[in-house]
Amino acid sequence: MKNILDVFLNKKLVAKLFFFIPVLAGVIILFFMVEEYPWIWKAAGVAWFVFLILSVFISYKEFFVRGYVLREHDITYRHGWLFHHQITIPFNRIQHTEINHGPIDRYFKLCELDIYTAGGSSSDLSISGLDPDKAVAIKEYISEKTAQHA
Repeated sequence: MKNILDVFLNKKLVAKLFFFIPVLAGVIILFFMVEEYPWIWKAAGVAWFVFLILSVFISYKEFFVRGYVLREHDITYRHGWLFHHQITIPFNRIQHTEINHGPIDRYFKLCELDIYTAGGSSSDLSISGLDPDKAVAIKEYISEKTAQHA
C-alpha cells in the first residue's frame, strides 16, 4: 500500500484548529458571562482540552493507517484507526474521477481524488492527501483502465 503524503497530517491538524479555536473563544466568553457558577466554564475548558487532545491523537493514529493501491483490475483504499475501512472498486465500475482541493489543501499543496461509480450522486471513494501530480497520474491511469474495460 502506498501511503499518503506526510503534510496531510499537518493539514488535518490545521483544519482542527479552525474548529477548536472558535470553541475556545466560546469557553472564554462563558467565563465572562457566568459568574455565579464558575464550575461551568471550568468544566467547559476541561472538556475543550480533552476533546482537543483526543482529536489530535486520533488524527495522528489514523494517518498511519491510510493507504491506497492500484492493481491491474481495481483500486483499493484503506483508512480508519478505530474502525477499519477498506474499499475496493473494480475499474469496470468506475464512471468518472475528479480532483478537488480546498483552500487548506492548496496551502499544503495537496488534493483529493474522488472516484464515482454508477448509481450515486456522491463519490464512492475519496483519496485525500495526494500530491497534485500524483493525483493526475492516478486519474489518467484509471481513465486508461476504464477505457480498456469499456
